Amino acid sequence: MAALCALHPLHAAENPRTAGPDASQPVHGPYPWNYQGQLVRPARPSYMAGACSSTTPTPRVLLAGDSWAQYMWDDDAHNEIFDKFGMADRRAVSRSLGSNPGPGHIGFEYAVSGSEAREWVDTASYPWIANVNAELQALPTIDTVMLSIGGNDVLAGKSGGGWYKDMDLDVAGSEEAFFTRLLDDSTTIANAITSAHPQVDVLLSSYEYPNFNVGFWCFVYACPKRRDLSRDPDNDLITDAELNGMMLNIESRRIAWTNSDSRLFFDHGVGEMHYYYGDGVTAAGILPRPGQSAPDYLPFPAGNPNRPSLRENFRRPNGIDADPIHLDAEAYLYKVAVQTESYLFPKFRGTVSQTLESLGGELDGWSDGVSAGTQAVIIGDDGTRLIHGIVSFDTSAIPPGENIESASLFLIQQDRSGSNPFVTGNLGAPRLDVAASFGLPEVEISDATAAAEVSDAGCFVGSADQQYYALRIDLNAAALAAIDRDGITQFRLEFSSIDAGVNRVEFNDGDATAPATAEQRPTLHWQESIREDGSVDVHQVHGSAIVHRGLVEVLGNAKPILDIRYNDILFQDGFDD
Repeated sequence: MAALCALHPLHAAENPRTAGPDASQPVHGPYPWNYQGQLVRPARPSYMAGACSSTTPTPRVLLAGDSWAQYMWDDDAHNEIFDKFGMADRRAVSRSLGSNPGPGHIGFEYAVSGSEAREWVDTASYPWIANVNAELQALPTIDTVMLSIGGNDVLAGKSGGGWYKDMDLDVAGSEEAFFTRLLDDSTTIANAITSAHPQVDVLLSSYEYPNFNVGFWCFVYACPKRRDLSRDPDNDLITDAELNGMMLNIESRRIAWTNSDSRLFFDHGVGEMHYYYGDGVTAAGILPRPGQSAPDYLPFPAGNPNRPSLRENFRRPNGIDADPIHLDAEAYLYKVAVQTESYLFPKFRGTVSQTLESLGGELDGWSDGVSAGTQAVIIGDDGTRLIHGIVSFDTSAIPPGENIESASLFLIQQDRSGSNPFVTGNLGAPRLDVAASFGLPEVEISDATAAAEVSDAGCFVGSADQQYYALRIDLNAAALAAIDRDGITQFRLEFSSIDAGVNRVEFNDGDATAPATAEQRPTLHWQESIREDGSVDVHQVHGSAIVHRGLVEVLGNAKPILDIRYNDILFQDGFDD
């Protein structure tokens, strides 16, 4: 493919179906939006502070496969969303390549743009499976491989031995043979991982409705590739609905495949962009959201299978709107948020014996030693005094005789003012104090300095940097012992020092209600179109998108919660084996 600097304005006047002198030719070589080699990303902060035994995050997820895995890794989408869910101490890891180097590569990467399932199983020529297994061997805490694979096998098209419309008219049974080969290769990859690593499951990542209607830039990739996916492009060019139908055919087969193996799981994201952004006709929040429950993942299909995802959802490398396949960084955050909500967060959270909601009312709030309030749980300072957050739980609800093994407090960010001390560290380390009650059960001014039964007894996890980001606080053994089994238990959150200016974070209290309807936010993007005279019109498009509220989508409300896990008492006679 010629370099973008060689593109000529004459293409602007051409029909997108046949745009460009090479529109009928197969696309070879790297895609125009790829980069060579690796993208080096700055190290991400751990967002762990306080009474932590370690502030080093634990690798739990490995991203492997093609450019969808590569871009999610390059965007740091998983680690950002883990932070949003209060799980910043869990990490996704990967090693990416922006362009497929071809056979014989000797690097250590395994999220490789342009890589195909049929290449992965050719282990004599490609090291991708070996690289995944070597990484899992080196990082034994990883228990999920998110695998994105198969899209490039399809996109190879007629010219490259991939899928194309009406291929059975050329060779009877060739479409079924292609699908069978693709699933066989995918099975080989998954089996190579799960058989070598008994602790690891594979989460198969789905794709999203593409959009090949890129207007002016169609000749770069979308127009020739649409033709390559058609048996008779001059008379029967594949339509958007037919492209979506092909993809849904494949995803339905992959659902059946993952249902057949207890180590395989499916991430249904087909139609997510239509739900969160709309489809250009129907507004955001109206079309079906992809179902997340096996075996049928209903609603499937989601969104509108007759329309492509919006152009605003796709990447614009160097400002060029030419990519019909890859979501932009914001859209991948939505995909990963749903993936985390339905699969990864429950896995990170583990088995919870009991979850308590905070009491709210006069029992949740804040005090700075001079005044107090109960409109939110606030922590930080006002430039003069520290602000101490108070949150209360009815811990008499814990069944008698249960031995608490662990407990975690979750709070959902509502707002903040000034800098964020959880990010900047300008107020020192955060601290969790525990008492049956800091004086009266109701929040009062003296709660700021009242004696605690135990102090500095929690490990704070998360940046709490934006609305709906969760802060998690893991209680240590002393804090667990201080929980009052006969009444309420209060937790006081505070920092250790004061800084100039206002530096405070507000969290929802126990009065936070469940959202009645989906929350929308305005969107703005630039769109290019071709005028009748062949010139390019660039204009703003205003829209809206549904807000993903992180942990609130799991809990159904934004109240503080206390997750409690009990030790199972297996023997009552004094013997433990």
